[in-house]
Amino acid sequence: MMYADALLKIGRAVGTALAVLAFAALASCETNPAGRTAFTGLMSSSEELRIGQQQHPLLVQEFGGEHADPAIRAYVNELGQKLAAASELPNLKWTFTVLNSDLVNAFALPGGFVYVSSGLMTLANSEAELAGVIGHEIGHVTARHTAERYSQTVGAQLFLGVLGAATSGLSQGIADFGAAAFLASYTRDQESEADVLGVRYITRKSYDPMAMSSFLRSMEMSSALEDKLSGRSGADRYSLFATHPRTAKRVVDAAAEARQQTPQGQLITLGPEYLRRIDGLAYGGDKDNGFVRNRTFVHPKLRFRFDVPQGFRIFNAPSQVAAVGPGQARIIFDLATKGTEGTAQSYLTQVWARGLNLREVE
Repeated sequence: MMYADALLKIGRAVGTALAVLAFAALASCETNPAGRTAFTGLMSSSEELRIGQQQHPLLVQEFGGEHADPAIRAYVNELGQKLAAASELPNLKWTFTVLNSDLVNAFALPGGFVYVSSGLMTLANSEAELAGVIGHEIGHVTARHTAERYSQTVGAQLFLGVLGAATSGLSQGIADFGAAAFLASYTRDQESEADVLGVRYITRKSYDPMAMSSFLRSMEMSSALEDKLSGRSGADRYSLFATHPRTAKRVVDAAAEARQQTPQGQLITLGPEYLRRIDGLAYGGDKDNGFVRNRTFVHPKLRFRFDVPQGFRIFNAPSQVAAVGPGQARIIFDLATKGTEGTAQSYLTQVWARGLNLREVE
C-alpha cells in the first residue's frame, strides 16, 4: 500500500520500463518468498531488481531528493534494515530512503527499495507506528506484488492501455497521474496480505502490532480534516488509489490481525523516543519547496501565492503544484522552459500538451 495522498509524476519512467518487459520477459513460475502459493509470472526476481535499480534515482529526483538531515536518514535506514532482517528476504540488499516531501507517502519499488516521506514521519506518533508503515511496504516486496500485478494486467492488455497515456507526449503533468495510479493499484487482497506481513515483521521485533492500526486511524483523521479544510465532503473524498480498501476497513483488519499476535516479552512503542528523534523535522513543507495551507499555496522563496476554489485539494511536488477537485478537475501549476515564446494558448496546445487534442482552450 502507499500511505499517500498523491504520486504526481513518476508514472512515465516506471511505465516505460515495464512496457519493455511486456515484450522481453518469458513466463516463469517462482515461489512467493512470503509463503503464498507459487504463481506464473512474466517478471522474474532479477527483472524486479533491475527495475528498482533503474527507477530509484528517477523517483528520488521527482520527490525533491533525499531528506537533508543525515540523522533522519540513518534512523530510518537502521529501522528498515532491522525489520527487513525479520522478513523472508533477509539477504536482499534493501534500500530505505527518506524523501524530502510533505506529502504523507510511503511506497516500495520491486527489488527492495522502500520509501517514506518526511511528511509521513511527522504524522507518526511512535517508532512502532513508523515500523508498521515500513513493515507493510516490505511486505509488498516480499510478496512480489509488483510481479503479480504486472502478470495479471499484461494478460488482459490493461497494462499497455494505462501506459498509453504516459507515453503519448504529454509533458510534465496530466497523464503521469494515470500511470502513477496504475503503479499504486494493489488489489484488496494484496493490501490485506501486506498488512498481515507487516504485522508479522514488527511483531518479530517486539513492536506493538496495534501501532499499525493506530497509525491508520491517524491517517483517517488527517484525511477527514483536510477534506473539511478544503470544503470537500467525505463521500467526495479524493483518492488516487481508489482500488485500495477504505482506511476505516484497513484499521479494523489490522487491529484484528494484531489481536492474534502473542509476542514474547514487553512490547515496544517508543513514543517519546521517536518524537525526540524527529524533533525539528518540518511539518507541511518548507521555504524551499513552499507550503500548503488549506486551499492556499505559498512559496516564500519565490515570493508568490495563490488560492484554489472550494472543493479542491492541493498537492505540492518539487516540479509542480497540482490541485484536484470535483469530477477529477485538475489545476496544474508548473514552469515553462526558459525562452518559451508565444501566447498561453499556443504554449498549452503546442508545447505543454503536444500530441493531445485539448478542447475549449481559452
